[in-house]
Amino acid sequence: MQALVTGSARRIGRAIALELHEAGYRIAVHYRTSRREAEETAALLGGAPLIQGDQAREPERIMAEAVQALGGLDLLVNSAAQFEKVASEELDRQRFEAMLAANLTGPFLLMRAALPHLRRSQGSIVNLVDVCGTSQVWKGYAHYAASKAGLATLTRLLALEWAPEVRVNAVAPGTALLDDRDQADRLAKRIPLGRIGTPEDVARAVLFLARAPYVTGQVLAVDGGRSLQP
Repeated sequence: MQALVTGSARRIGRAIALELHEAGYRIAVHYRTSRREAEETAALLGGAPLIQGDQAREPERIMAEAVQALGGLDLLVNSAAQFEKVASEELDRQRFEAMLAANLTGPFLLMRAALPHLRRSQGSIVNLVDVCGTSQVWKGYAHYAASKAGLATLTRLLALEWAPEVRVNAVAPGTALLDDRDQADRLAKRIPLGRIGTPEDVARAVLFLARAPYVTGQVLAVDGGRSLQP
């Protein structure tokens, strides 16, 4: 089994790549600017091929290089994304459109480029969205929420259009990686399962969806129950 994991140089993307590798997938490690971290991920995977590029600007090249390096494609994981906090009244058009390009346009174009390869393999796509933009909205994240809401809707629409050959699902993590311990502790108290989610929690959900032959068009929240709170 062959998989391209975008944004797999570090954090959640790296955890997904490692989880899939342990399950028997051969991984192409994609990155945009994090070359050193991507090389570290590739080494952890036993020498995985590296694919550099901006998915919003050159999705066809990224996909072609990944398929050539892997010898085919069974799974695309759209993990690469931007994340920032900006009050909506201070959010200019350039920043808004840059977020949409990174988190919505880029993944769509990459999915479209992957489609013929995934049709041949009867493969699947797993997108990384967020509870912000699906089940919740957070103050200060208008452009981020819009991009993730759009990707969640695309997940459902493409699952409908591309069935039965290609399944399309998404995972919606509910907690960010927080460096501030006090902030993390405060957030954990508001989560029903009582802890902050880890990259490995998300990675296990991605693997589940990749292996679930009768699941498509679903957005799986991995948030410890956070989205149950008002």
